[in-house]
Amino acid sequence: MVCFDEARCLGTKFFAILHVFLYFCDEMQKIFKKIRNFIASVQAHRREPLRLEFVLSDYCNLNCKGCTHYSPLAVKEFESVEQLECAASHLGKAVGAGLDVVYLIGGETLLYPHLPEAMGLMRRHFPTTRIQLFTNGILLPKMTDEFWVSARDNGVELAITRYPIAFDYDAAEALCRAKGVSYEVFGDRGEDGAFLRFALDPDKKQNGRVSHFKCFNRGCISVVGDKIYPCSISACVGHLNKACGTRFEHQSGDWIDVSSVRDVSQLKRLRDRPVPFCSYCKENPTVTKYGASKREKSEWVD
Repeated sequence: MVCFDEARCLGTKFFAILHVFLYFCDEMQKIFKKIRNFIASVQAHRREPLRLEFVLSDYCNLNCKGCTHYSPLAVKEFESVEQLECAASHLGKAVGAGLDVVYLIGGETLLYPHLPEAMGLMRRHFPTTRIQLFTNGILLPKMTDEFWVSARDNGVELAITRYPIAFDYDAAEALCRAKGVSYEVFGDRGEDGAFLRFALDPDKKQNGRVSHFKCFNRGCISVVGDKIYPCSISACVGHLNKACGTRFEHQSGDWIDVSSVRDVSQLKRLRDRPVPFCSYCKENPTVTKYGASKREKSEWVD
């Protein structure tokens, strides 16, 4: 027979083992939940709409602190119509049917001197793709009839971002309606938490995989000249290098040549996998207030 003390001892051991087992199960459940969430996030990222952003110019009529196109540092230069035509012609044939949307973007796109022609050639090479023109809207009241006709005839939708400046955005939207041009308010940068600072590490010591996984700019595949970059920060960092003497360099794999693109799988790989440049990027952007740029390196670099 088992005495009372032995039974109590066995019972204590049993409950101790049970406690450890339940704790182990709980911890494993937490780990599996993290794994499930990670897999679900990766799958969601890869199901994101596929878009191409054709950068017309990084020059802008606003001077926003920490701009991801480095517009406060950019000189007044514009993509040539010939280069835009060349890139759009090739990409339209190679991947046009697989794109969800094409953006014309800047800087400020309404400053582009050949905008009616640019909208026309985009529609010509992407006949069934949704096309959006991004703008801060300030110049809309000054745009010519040729601009409005081209936007309307080519089915180009204006994506207006509201900024906390002295400008009547309601009147600008009413003007779009009067001209018969579709538009949407893409975002209000005056709202709390709407402005973020994306910092770069000049020592390139960040975990590129983590930075890419948490990237707020994922999917912003940028066409600049004859190259395609996975995001605007990588595509436009040359302005920062020239203005502030930084040396954020590109390596093989940070971009693909427009002429080398044969199908959408290449764009998806560029979007869905980290590139060497990702190791420059801090993984968590910080919320900041909207303000004017002082064109100081500290706005972009830690």
